[in-house]
Amino acid sequence: MLGLIFHKRLFHILGIVVVLIVSCNDASYELDNEFDPENLGLEPPTIFFHFPSGKVNSDGIAEIDLSVGDTASFELYCYEVDSAGGAHLQIAFDSEVIMIDTVEHGEFFMNGNSAPIMITDQGQEEGFLNIFLFYEPSLTSVSASGTKVMARVIFIVNDEGSAPLVYTEQTVFRNPDNNTISLNTFGEGSINASQ
Repeated sequence: MLGLIFHKRLFHILGIVVVLIVSCNDASYELDNEFDPENLGLEPPTIFFHFPSGKVNSDGIAEIDLSVGDTASFELYCYEVDSAGGAHLQIAFDSEVIMIDTVEHGEFFMNGNSAPIMITDQGQEEGFLNIFLFYEPSLTSVSASGTKVMARVIFIVNDEGSAPLVYTEQTVFRNPDNNTISLNTFGEGSINASQ
């Protein structure tokens, strides 16, 4: 009887060992998402556009094809930005083709559960969207770093045509000491609208 109990336990132990050995293989991932920063040809630190249901064309420009009347969104991403205390994002867009509906903050400037301070000027007449984002410091953290979504922009397609999205030279990131953070070439976007 004692031998039978020993064999059962040995069988269970061997079973567990086999399961652990088989399940301990490292996962292998391919960076096949065309919106992965490495696939956009951008050098960090930088910022770029992302369309959740879009694509990247052969020139490395994020784009989306929509119809007049559609509502969609794009995300403003930062890529390996370090020690940002705030940012002014100015995006030029074709105000005859799209209308900015809503701007929501993303995760980048979040401090734990504290949302960033965000001020927007949708500039529909001028064709410039201005977003001011500020990290709300705490006793343990005064800036944001990494690769994340800074803001989401929801828009409505008003007319057919191509509406390029470009970060202007007014776009700037500041560290907590109010010094400018140098960024490399910005990514571009395009909204292609048809009837």
